[in-house]
Amino acid sequence: KQWYQRRVVITAGMIRAEKETKAETKASVYEEGMDMESYIDGWVDAHMKLEEKVICDADCAGEMQELMYSSCCVKRAGERLSTESMKGKYVKFFKNIWRFIYPGEAPELKNAVNRFMQMFRPASFCGAKTDVYREMNKQCNAIKA
Repeated sequence: KQWYQRRVVITAGMIRAEKETKAETKASVYEEGMDMESYIDGWVDAHMKLEEKVICDADCAGEMQELMYSSCCVKRAGERLSTESMKGKYVKFFKNIWRFIYPGEAPELKNAVNRFMQMFRPASFCGAKTDVYREMNKQCNAIKA
């Protein structure tokens, strides 16, 4: 049941963010001859605009928080996934597998990874648009103390 609820909310989020969803879909299409770093940066930019629209909208952030960032454990997992150490490991991983995906040398991925990982820290990612995630952080910090 919870999987279905998440799917409905995510689908509703995509409807609310129709323009951003279309832009991300368009940005995800690779055309031969494109500069790979520019392609990746463009896709990450489009994806992050979509994420911002879906999870930071003040009218829906509470619902998104309940379904996607529903516990202090999920919050901690997001924080661990987005540490500087982990971001470095993601870059290294992508560089190591790059030759199996595309010909040629891997592009610089550090900036794209840094931007992408921001969404795993929704309180700072959403900033002043909503306080839902900051409130959850306070609750989790109080529990941990």
